[in-house]
Amino acid sequence: MSPAPSTQINGPDLEQERRRIATRLEEIARLSESNVPAGVFFSEMLKRLLETLAAPAGVVWARTPQGNLQMQYQINLKEIGLDQNEEVRASHEELLRQAVTQPRPFHMPPRSGVQREDGKAQAGNLTNYLLLIAPIIVNQQCAGLIEIWQNANRPPQAITGYLQFMTYMAELSSRYQRNQVMGQLTGQQQVWTQLENFARLVHASLHPTEVAYQVANEGRRLVECDRMSVAIRQYGSKGHIEAVSGADVVERRSNLIRLMRKLSEEVIKWGEKLIFSGTRDDSLPPRVLTALDHYLAESNSKLLVVQPLRDDRETGKRPPRSALVMECFEPPAEPQQLIARLDVVARHATPALYNAVEHRRIPGRWVWQPLAKLQDGIGGKAKAITAVVVGLLSFLVAMLFLVPYELEMDSTGKLVPWARRVVYAPSPGQVMEFKVEPAMDVPEKSELAVLFSTDLFQKYFELQAQIEGARLERGAADLIRNRGPGNKDQGREAAGDEGLKRDIEKRKARELEEFIDRNNANPDKPGEYFLRAPDFTAEEKMRVGKLEWTVLTGNFNDEWRGRMAKPSDPILKLGAKDGPWEIELRIPQKHISQVLKAFEYNGGEALDVNFILRSEPSRKYRGILKRDKIASEAIPNRDEKDESEPEVIAYVTIDDASIDLNYRLPLGALTSGTEVRAKVRCGKHSMGYSLFYGVWEFLYEKVVFFF
Repeated sequence: MSPAPSTQINGPDLEQERRRIATRLEEIARLSESNVPAGVFFSEMLKRLLETLAAPAGVVWARTPQGNLQMQYQINLKEIGLDQNEEVRASHEELLRQAVTQPRPFHMPPRSGVQREDGKAQAGNLTNYLLLIAPIIVNQQCAGLIEIWQNANRPPQAITGYLQFMTYMAELSSRYQRNQVMGQLTGQQQVWTQLENFARLVHASLHPTEVAYQVANEGRRLVECDRMSVAIRQYGSKGHIEAVSGADVVERRSNLIRLMRKLSEEVIKWGEKLIFSGTRDDSLPPRVLTALDHYLAESNSKLLVVQPLRDDRETGKRPPRSALVMECFEPPAEPQQLIARLDVVARHATPALYNAVEHRRIPGRWVWQPLAKLQDGIGGKAKAITAVVVGLLSFLVAMLFLVPYELEMDSTGKLVPWARRVVYAPSPGQVMEFKVEPAMDVPEKSELAVLFSTDLFQKYFELQAQIEGARLERGAADLIRNRGPGNKDQGREAAGDEGLKRDIEKRKARELEEFIDRNNANPDKPGEYFLRAPDFTAEEKMRVGKLEWTVLTGNFNDEWRGRMAKPSDPILKLGAKDGPWEIELRIPQKHISQVLKAFEYNGGEALDVNFILRSEPSRKYRGILKRDKIASEAIPNRDEKDESEPEVIAYVTIDDASIDLNYRLPLGALTSGTEVRAKVRCGKHSMGYSLFYGVWEFLYEKVVFFF
């Protein structure tokens, strides 16, 4: 087929033009069968095509592995005016996209286009030239486009001939690309003999560095490139360049290695193969494109391929773990064979690197590998497990008997002031009012509360009546005695009665005073009496700084106001907060024997007590327990509603000079009633006894005792 480019040529000129067209077609056909580079073929094809069609400009596009169009060769493209504004460029790009998705020969008149329904840029030809497009079909897929701009004054009947000629050129281009693919297959066939040795070497080790160097060095010889590098990315960390062909050590601080690592990371995140053969592909992701520009500014690579290595066992959305970086500084004219060989290397390197990285991720590998050898030496898995279990049990038993460990007795308690009192009612009565508030400081003998008792009221008036009766009887006797000497016997008798009544009056007056003092009674209001703060003892006055009591009870007003109180009822608790403090410790009866034995082992010296506050459980403090501070009686725990084991009260000193300041309870934490969890340190015993003494005592009590 040799269509004429113009219908205006007649006679001998037409025949001569047909011979020239046939010659050009024959030249392009021979060129398609040769092994020339793609740039040479497409340049010669496009030149002859433009000469034949007498067209001013043309472009040959080829599809990249990512599906984007990449310019192979162009003639006079700038003269067409595609860059005159953004609308023209966008319309042309949309037209190319449709031409790829719907591959067929077609033409577009000047200033024509079709508006899309979604409102995006229209696909059309907004130049002043006639646009002709023919697809290059390889294996029933669009592998590229031939785009020709023709003068607009050409007759319409010539367009069909133009498209037929372009279609034939596209067929020759597809034949060339098929031949190139066959050439690539031939190149791959040549590496099979070397591939077996390569596979054996990369799978011979499970150390990532060794595998990476085998891939880099052997892979470079297999691909026949100038440099090959291996990048590995571990989960939870950045990637790094593990090996570079021809280099014994990777200098990771060098600028080239850092930029290569950054490029590899971005390509691995992208997940697609990056091929740079001298032409910048603006369709790449921005981060990949930026990393590529920075690396090319440092490297002299003319051909660069970054191949992510994703193993079939890698699932999820995580990026691949490794990548190959192939570089050529003087690449061949046709790099397809190198890329094909790289694909073969990548297929074998992917599982090898995956296995090595997975093996390195095994925790405690340096322990398990010697154990595996030991297992083989013992005689199998079952025997090895038996030996390990026996050894561990023997070691554990030896530790329980031979290793000393501190025996600690658990107990509970609360913080209390050293100088403290419980105020009881001096006699039964009703609580009328309180004259203090919670946490109030009061001096000695202060009035704390007012009570009223009918019995005291009656007793007071009985004593008053007895005093008044004795006084009246004394007055009558005095009157009789002073009547005169008429009746001396009666006078003497009256004088004796007067002395007796005077003695009775004095005795009753003293009894009234003692009654008032004993019951803290109010002489101005019979029946009322007071609760008073007690006096400090001589020892307390020496150890307490400020001689004032602090009301420690918090809810006494609601609990006692208006109620009847007995002399055995504790109404208020007082304490000297400015004096020493201690812990009122409740040691369970089952633990007291261990505590007492510890005093014997320690020669009667004080025992250390570790404790924490319930209000501050993250800080440990220390106290001192002395033998004379332990009660000699076990009493039931009144705080427990259910039946509980009796407890022994002990008092722990927390401000002793022997306590380290770092473990001494600060003054700010001294709050009466604060609950304490304590452990009394009872000396070192064997670890088994210290940890399981309760079990041993239970077995002794329930089993051994009966035999």
